[in-house]
Amino acid sequence: MNKFTGIAACASLIAIGGCSANGVTPFGGQIAQTQSHVVGLSAPGWINEGGVLYHSPHYMATAKNASRTKPPAILLVYGNGPVLVKPKMYLIFWGYKTYGDQYNVKKLLENYGKVIGGSPLNNIYTQYSEVSSSNTIYITNPKKQFGGVWEDDGNAVPLHPTDGQVAAEALAGVAHFGYDPNGSYVVATPHGRSSSGFGSSFCAYHSAASYSGKLVSYTNLPYMPDANDCGSNVISPPSDEIAIDEGVTIVEGHEYAESVTDPNPPRGWYNNQYGEIGDICAWQNIQNDPFHKKSYSSQPMYSNASQSCVHSY
Repeated sequence: MNKFTGIAACASLIAIGGCSANGVTPFGGQIAQTQSHVVGLSAPGWINEGGVLYHSPHYMATAKNASRTKPPAILLVYGNGPVLVKPKMYLIFWGYKTYGDQYNVKKLLENYGKVIGGSPLNNIYTQYSEVSSSNTIYITNPKKQFGGVWEDDGNAVPLHPTDGQVAAEALAGVAHFGYDPNGSYVVATPHGRSSSGFGSSFCAYHSAASYSGKLVSYTNLPYMPDANDCGSNVISPPSDEIAIDEGVTIVEGHEYAESVTDPNPPRGWYNNQYGEIGDICAWQNIQNDPFHKKSYSSQPMYSNASQSCVHSY
């Protein structure tokens, strides 16, 4: 990962230090002015690994470890940071050709990314917003939210990639696709190669990294069929999908929702006790949701409007 050495921040960000069980510190209040898509070396919670600057991750628990307690009427609170107002998903398949894709996860993720835009599930995010220069800007749900695919087999995938190595691969994806301040860059690691703790304590995570001082929202998405507790066989799958793959869309849907509404945890929309939009509803009421003419296994997301977990808005 030496080619990423020297990537550093060039602007400052007021941030919050420390970690909670979800991988971030709960936000205790609001600051006076919204921060832009920039990060800084001195910001607490940010880690420099081999010249790569990234934030401590926010994890999605496995089904076994997730809280099944139905939350009371709560609200996600805005932390005065950026959200992805025109969200777009960029898929980075790291080493899939080298290490194999027995269950055709790549095709499933591509098809999923092409139909999420304009869907009822993704419309839930449009009730959330950011404040920029005193203007309130709401998240949109454009029909085209698929940014493209990059198959990167030029960089070997470690057996257990560190957080810094995943962040570096996300930044390699940014260099490939180009920087998009509204982009969610998904690092899909291949069969048999995943960060330590996958499948036992977490299913995936999202975080933020610095690309020449600009904020990048990215996801670490391991190979879901490798885990027994990350959605495989959770319900009867859609007709064109196999049951062992169901966790792929459940987990990526969870991470995409949080990447959009809280790209720099917890500076977007967050609840001190229950976490992010996906955490509150994780592994509850899994359904095969409609995405235009297709359907994919999905969890509900938290709606401030109804103060409940919903599959549409």
